Amino acid sequence: MNKVKGLLVLVAVGLLVFFITREAYRPAASSEQVDSTVLLERIRPVLKLVTVEGDFSELYTYRDAEAPMEWMKQFSPFQKKAILRVKGRASVGYDLEGMKLEFDETQRVVRLAEMGPPRLLALEHEVDYFDLEVGTFTSFTAADHSRIQTHAKDLLRVKVAESGLFRAAADRKQEMRTVLRAVVEEAGWSFEDGSGTPVND
Repeated sequence: MNKVKGLLVLVAVGLLVFFITREAYRPAASSEQVDSTVLLERIRPVLKLVTVEGDFSELYTYRDAEAPMEWMKQFSPFQKKAILRVKGRASVGYDLEGMKLEFDETQRVVRLAEMGPPRLLALEHEVDYFDLEVGTFTSFTAADHSRIQTHAKDLLRVKVAESGLFRAAADRKQEMRTVLRAVVEEAGWSFEDGSGTPVND
């Protein structure tokens, strides 16, 4: 009988230790709180036609140095460097709102006075970091990452301007007129180009 009581006491003590230990080592409840406010300022209609797209991929090296004195910036403990790949997609075409269209309601004719040059309509980009090197007295801050993102997008804009996408979009100007003609004639009107000559098949 004493053995049974001893065993029960031992089991009870073991369970007590187990529950006390579990409560002592239970992770604290997370106090993280996330607030989000989305503000929609305005909605506006957009009439844009993309005629060409280009994909870009560039390696980009960012270097900076931070030191209390200018001459100290040449030493590696005060320098930081990032090597990253910038990938982007550029969409080039025409903003229809920028076109000069004249409407003759009596004759039901739409005249295209001027198309204007092609424009960069959208530029998407993403950055992949290959390597981040910091010195003993330097580190990358949120401002550095924002600056890198800005430089990366500026680099892509330069590459788009040099790529020939604008020339390719200009070469497709006649296709653009054909699309406009189809839309206008679908509505039961006639379409004329900038010289006043009807666009025919």
